[in-house]
Amino acid sequence: MSSQLSPHRPWEAGMNERLKPCSGPGYGTAQVVFLATMVALDFAFGWVAKPLVQSLGLGGVIKVEMIPAVMLMLLTRLTLDRFGVLIAYQAAWALVAMVLMPGAVLPGPLKLVPLMLQGLFLDAIFTGCRRWPTFRIFAASVVGGLAGSILVGGLRVMMGMPWARSTQAYLGLQLLGSALVHLAGAGLALVVWRRVEAHPALQWIKAGP
Repeated sequence: MSSQLSPHRPWEAGMNERLKPCSGPGYGTAQVVFLATMVALDFAFGWVAKPLVQSLGLGGVIKVEMIPAVMLMLLTRLTLDRFGVLIAYQAAWALVAMVLMPGAVLPGPLKLVPLMLQGLFLDAIFTGCRRWPTFRIFAASVVGGLAGSILVGGLRVMMGMPWARSTQAYLGLQLLGSALVHLAGAGLALVVWRRVEAHPALQWIKAGP
């Protein structure tokens, strides 16, 4: 069998050497554009879906509109499989939200704190559980989601929200809703990933300049 690569598949050039997502800290143009595109899709979908879901009387405790957002975030990490991707993803999302939704969830720059810490949890589990591909998707998603909810709740209490029984009950419901949403998002991401992981476009994004 010939070892030559097909001239019609340029993304295969140097694939064995270049498809090493954790071999270095740098990002090329393809990776940065992909990351920015996924953040934009995530934000745009939420911008449209949240009012629609609320108009249907859904999304009170279980924020179903977040399921595709979780999927997009996880697919980003699976494609650019290196530590720091989801910290950057969450930071970029928070910066956009600071401009377009300055008063939502938490005021202004405070949005950065829980989102970047959530990204840290997600990246740490993704990297630490690399040997268990399926488990790490669900573990990172659920733990990251719970961490984000706890951090947001903690910041609200620090800003003056009373730590009353009603607050505690609401936080408990939020944690349950977050776990369910992130489980659903992880399951959806796994289904999509198994269908697209070998696609030439994703292989080029991984190895592209």
